[in-house]
Amino acid sequence: MKRDDVGAVGLAGNKVRKLEFVLGAARRDGADAIVIVGAEQSNACRAAAAACAQLGLRCVLVLSGDAPDRATGNLLLDRVFGADVRFAGTTDWAALAHESEQASASLRADGATPYLLPVGASSPLGAVGFAVAWFELLEQLDALDVAAGTLIHASSSGGTHAGLLAGRRLSERGPCVRAIGVADDIYPDMRARYAEIASDALDLIGGATGAIGPADVGLDMRFLGDGYAKPTAEALEAIRLLARTEGIACDPVYSGKALAALVAAARAGELGDGATVFWHTGGYHALFAPRFGDAVLASG
Repeated sequence: MKRDDVGAVGLAGNKVRKLEFVLGAARRDGADAIVIVGAEQSNACRAAAAACAQLGLRCVLVLSGDAPDRATGNLLLDRVFGADVRFAGTTDWAALAHESEQASASLRADGATPYLLPVGASSPLGAVGFAVAWFELLEQLDALDVAAGTLIHASSSGGTHAGLLAGRRLSERGPCVRAIGVADDIYPDMRARYAEIASDALDLIGGATGAIGPADVGLDMRFLGDGYAKPTAEALEAIRLLARTEGIACDPVYSGKALAALVAAARAGELGDGATVFWHTGGYHALFAPRFGDAVLASG
């Protein structure tokens, strides 16, 4: 297990690896405010709020839907970290992107220098963070003398997936990347957008030949269930299994659905040759939102 649920910034998560690069660029460009879009329980927004607090940057979060009666989970942490939280009243990703652009324009009109991040901080530069992480993984596998055949992780906005694909292309070795889709409506063509982010990340890094195309993107949507942020019975079972055998928590929005895919493949004897790496992308904070935590407890 590659544990991005453990770390030093904002209670961790995979988004920290992306923010290391994109917030570095923001500071280089003289930004004094960050604008990022996400769902109510967005891990990227929570991590951005924490990182901005550490860096002394204003953080504006444009969140989907309407404000709940009570802040819980990541939303509670957003407020603890001092973010300016704005609910857009819509769950349409294109409309949310427009709202974030409007927020950025308003800040600029007030004299600020905003830096706008896409959903999940999943830009090509953000994906570079996971290309670097790929080489970190290879070093760790080599040190342990472990030959890994498959890597399984949760994928939504695509920056993690794209970065891992870019790292694998650069290194020309390592496990096959199997992404478990936990959202299907962020982009009109999810695979095409992932491939575009990966190829653009490679262009930023340099040293690789050939673009990454949609056919190179292994995206398994079988464990999505009824949609984004809607728990499945398989994910809830997998969350309880890991918690009660290893003392490690996953959430039913992201990592739990990827874990369900791992459990199903193990039970079916479909993991293939070599060790399997489960990349824990974090997100356990959502368990402290009643609708998710209650679902885990009620299911067993």
